[in-house]
Amino acid sequence: MEIDVNYGGSLDPEREFALAEPSGEYRYAENYMLSCYDASADIGMWLHLGTCPDDFGLWEDQVLISLPENQGLLWMTSYHRTPPECRPGGGSLSFQCVSPFQRWRVVFDGVVVHSSNAEMMSGRVRDGVKRLLNFELDVACVAPVWDTRESAMASSGRGSMEDQSWANQHYQQLIRCRGELELNGRTVVLDAMGVRDHSRGQRGHAMQHYGGHNLFTAAFPSGAGFGLMSMWTPDGATTLSVAYVVDKGQLYHADILNAPVKIDRITLSGEPLEVVLRSAIGEHVFTGVVERTVYATASDDWGMAFGADTREENLILAPSFARWRVNGEETTGLAEKSNRF
Repeated sequence: MEIDVNYGGSLDPEREFALAEPSGEYRYAENYMLSCYDASADIGMWLHLGTCPDDFGLWEDQVLISLPENQGLLWMTSYHRTPPECRPGGGSLSFQCVSPFQRWRVVFDGVVVHSSNAEMMSGRVRDGVKRLLNFELDVACVAPVWDTRESAMASSGRGSMEDQSWANQHYQQLIRCRGELELNGRTVVLDAMGVRDHSRGQRGHAMQHYGGHNLFTAAFPSGAGFGLMSMWTPDGATTLSVAYVVDKGQLYHADILNAPVKIDRITLSGEPLEVVLRSAIGEHVFTGVVERTVYATASDDWGMAFGADTREENLILAPSFARWRVNGEETTGLAEKSNRF
């Protein structure tokens, strides 16, 4: 039986499109992220497009891709003064909304740096071997959009978006990405599950209050799914704790009863995962294991460098691509963490 899904929920479809002008607030920024992992190809992507907090017309594109086994990672960052009609987009990466809350197109055509996993795990990666890369992904949304402000205001929510130093508007949506990736003339067909998000608000204006975060998501073949987001200050106080589950096309806000918290070691794979959520339809236990991890080091101002620089209590970002399981089903999804190391 076909399920009628309201993918956009209560959000205005105009929210999907990039703003032409900032709000006027200090360090106001707009950011889009997409992450997906294809277990068969063993390729994970973390893609980010955002405006420079000090210059709203300047867009930063960031690409971070984990390659199979011990083949390392691909990465790039660039800046581009993108015309309003081409946003969100940078010099090489663009996100295009085909149908709000239902379908997107993601395109990359450019050059990336190929670094080893050992270099990434031991510090900030250096400029090095260049590779030609292009890909085009058809992105289908597979679950209703999840608005974190609405979730924080629900009875299961904790904290608020107003307390955040990275945005005051944020939503996410589970996705399936299909397409092709061409690396130095070799083509790989991709069929990956993941998540996309979109945020707006002041960014980088109060990073001294940012201690870390968790973002875990998964969409299953049956249509089930979940997501959670936790944020805390450097002294450990929670500023946001929100979650949801999806069942039969319906989204339910949820309490976080248990979830992995911090990065405690720099490793590529193997970390066991367990997330326990409670919603209006019951208790939900999701288990998993990390397949691949990529690392970045964030500044206390804005921006970041790829690689894990654990000196001087730096803020480390670790997007992990994981296998998740529930009720006999298996899928892939995101297990992203950050904290001061």
